[in-house]
Amino acid sequence: MNRLAAGAMSGDPPASLAALHAQAFPMLDRAMIDRAAPYGEEISVAAGSVLFSSGDRVAAFHIVLEGYVEVLECEADGAMHSLLVHRDGEFTGSLDLFTDRPNAVTVRAVSASRLLRVGRAALERLILTEGALAEIVLRAFILRRIGYLRQRPFGGAILRSAARAGSEDPVLDLAVIGGGPAGLAAAAYAASEGLQTLLVGGSLSCGDAPGADVLSGFPGTITGLCDGGLLRRAEDQSSRFGSHVLPVCTASGFDSTCYPYRVWLDDGRMIETRSLIVATGMQEGAAGQASAQANTAWLDGCLDTDELGYIHTGRAAAGSMQARAYESSQPGVFAVGAVRAGSVKHVLASIAEGAAAVRVVHRFLDASAH
Repeated sequence: MNRLAAGAMSGDPPASLAALHAQAFPMLDRAMIDRAAPYGEEISVAAGSVLFSSGDRVAAFHIVLEGYVEVLECEADGAMHSLLVHRDGEFTGSLDLFTDRPNAVTVRAVSASRLLRVGRAALERLILTEGALAEIVLRAFILRRIGYLRQRPFGGAILRSAARAGSEDPVLDLAVIGGGPAGLAAAAYAASEGLQTLLVGGSLSCGDAPGADVLSGFPGTITGLCDGGLLRRAEDQSSRFGSHVLPVCTASGFDSTCYPYRVWLDDGRMIETRSLIVATGMQEGAAGQASAQANTAWLDGCLDTDELGYIHTGRAAAGSMQARAYESSQPGVFAVGAVRAGSVKHVLASIAEGAAAVRVVHRFLDASAH
């Protein structure tokens, strides 16, 4: 059987995308599968069995041990469209496994298959314990989300930027500051949902949250993201639908007195944005210390924070009238991950917050447009 199901893509991916494709759809070797085995159970399913359906909120991570598993998407007319087929050693799943979002796709067995099924809670334990495997899985999940619109660049997306009469709007829908777990998840969801998004990846110091270190240079460490890694690959994909990545820049200043808001970067450039997600984590070298301070000096006191610089959000934010989840004392400015006061300082919690905050950004942008 062809690696990709009929209709998903024509032929093999172009050479320029082959490496990216391999990162998004890796094949686990026997040693990696053996590392995952204690976290799940081996199951056998008949051809045509549905593993989970679009719209479900309960799902699991499946590694294909033998057979073929198909990923399908429901079209507007109700017809099911085949996106791809996973074969031996490959795995199902996306960032949705760590959020409260319903499944975007349906997954079913094409043939009689043997699978390793890992439930959501067990997958979280695996991610926090098995560093090498966690790096492969999380990189694939994020790249799959970023690449979602490659196969259907208009269907189902909000595409605010495309609605602006075909002209490039110099004002962003969203700027995400911080390239760790929370920031990268937020940017991936925002871009895949049609927001004109900029991810400034360099503002995050090493160690966004306890647990990030197990990822061995993946989300949470500036080295793994910027030194030839994920953000550069993400840039190739995200720029196709109105998103851009500045992996080595940092934010140096913020002006909350005007709207759209202005953010200055350390290379002297200034960007204007209708909304902002702050995901800059804790100051370098402070992770694990009782007095660890948030990396928010660049905000220059514009937001309500606690004594260590962590940003208050929702009802805890001084002067907040809307009390939106993740929203700071400044309307349209949100905080997620370790930088947010009261957050769970944990890499998977940071991913969930980054994804969830994008929904609130949509509501803010919709309201401000009217």
